[in-house]
Amino acid sequence: MLRTLVFLSLFVVLSLSLSSTLSNKIDALSIENHIDALTLEAQHHYAKQVLDSKCLAQPSLDPTELDIELMDKLGTYDIQYDHLAPATPHSLNVSFSFTELNTSAVARYLTPDSRDDTTFYYQRPLGYQRADFQHIDNATGCLQ
Repeated sequence: MLRTLVFLSLFVVLSLSLSSTLSNKIDALSIENHIDALTLEAQHHYAKQVLDSKCLAQPSLDPTELDIELMDKLGTYDIQYDHLAPATPHSLNVSFSFTELNTSAVARYLTPDSRDDTTFYYQRPLGYQRADFQHIDNATGCLQ
């Protein structure tokens, strides 16, 4: 009887530990999937801006113009071009901040490029490729 009780107690402790670890990994995966979706949405937004304006240099990115949520149950997201207008951007800077302070269990499964105490930073390629026949006017940064 005592062995059964010890075994059941050990089983409950291990199950709770495994459940917590799995939940943290799922939350981290959810965050990084949202960052990927946000990046993709920003890449499409940039490509549309270039098509509309015929210029690679674009004004600063307004994340609220993107068709994706910037906040979820885990935290808040922000995304910007890697430049100050009117220069041509080359990558996207994405940041994620937890809404709760005690998040180290989930944070250890994230893979940011850098981080500080509360925010995780990711740099993602802009991924815009112009067609071979498009030439750029170096003075204006616009397509000819």
